[in-house]
Amino acid sequence: MKWINVGLKLLPYVLSCIRAVETFIKGKGRGVEKENAAIGMVHAVLQTVEAGLDRDLLNDEDVNRAVRQVMQALVALENIVAKKQPKELDNA
Repeated sequence: MKWINVGLKLLPYVLSCIRAVETFIKGKGRGVEKENAAIGMVHAVLQTVEAGLDRDLLNDEDVNRAVRQVMQALVALENIVAKKQPKELDNA
């Protein structure tokens, strides 16, 4: 259960990293670049978490794969929601 708590605590940081990358890296067709930039930011957060947990998370391939999959799922969800919004909300 401890890992679920850690994962849930990391979620806001992952979202913040995604939002920061979306703010600073503009343009279509740059998805991989954006994803890699966000992963780099999340890795910086994980370094702090590692110190607190006294565990090696950055060199754990399962952790890296899971973080990337969570980020991809969040971005996919945001993209779908954005497409489904009425056009009036885009101009608000």
